[in-house]
Amino acid sequence: MAELHPDYPLPDVDDPVMHPFWDGARAGKLMQQRDRTTGKVHWPPKPLYWNDGKSLEWFEASGKGTVYTYVVAYEPFLPAMVHLLPHIMVVVELEEGPRIVGHMVGAKPEDMRFGMPVRVVFKRLNERVTLPVWERDTAG
Repeated sequence: MAELHPDYPLPDVDDPVMHPFWDGARAGKLMQQRDRTTGKVHWPPKPLYWNDGKSLEWFEASGKGTVYTYVVAYEPFLPAMVHLLPHIMVVVELEEGPRIVGHMVGAKPEDMRFGMPVRVVFKRLNERVTLPVWERDTAG
């Protein structure tokens, strides 16, 4: 695991709403939240007090989807991101319905296509933070 730049932005893995998502990522699972009654998947997740919270549950999503849209950055958003250039950010439409933003890995800008099948993989940043990132799904 490479040393992170001191200004590398890290998520708050202790946030009570997002905690199950980050715990899942550390375990290699893409966790999503849904309403048990309607089956509707919520992204971003709702706090547990939302609508009494009794019908909300976390589940392991398939980790598959398609590129809904993307952007390629050739200048770093922050100095801590220079090593990612060119940096491909994607909005992935999950098989379960929601759209989620993430980094594309293992692809060049010229490889990118709208509707391209992708799958989640996990990048460990430190002992507490593992990011879900996306790669082309050659089986999809």
